[in-house]
Amino acid sequence: MHAEHAERAERARVLLRETWGADHRLHAARPTPDRPDGAIIATTEPKRWAGGPARILDLSP
Repeated sequence: MHAEHAERAERARVLLRETWGADHRLHAARPTPDRPDGAIIATTEPKRWAGGPARILDLSP
């Protein structure tokens, strides 16, 4: 039952955000066995992702 409640709470948080990008960043940034330090997000809009848990690679010209 606890997992079901956590899943519902997560869905509610998703609905409150403007875009799915923030949620994708959080998911992608999580450490995994093959990426123990988490992900690096490559973007042309680094300020959009500032302050998040992922490292950012600025691809701006």
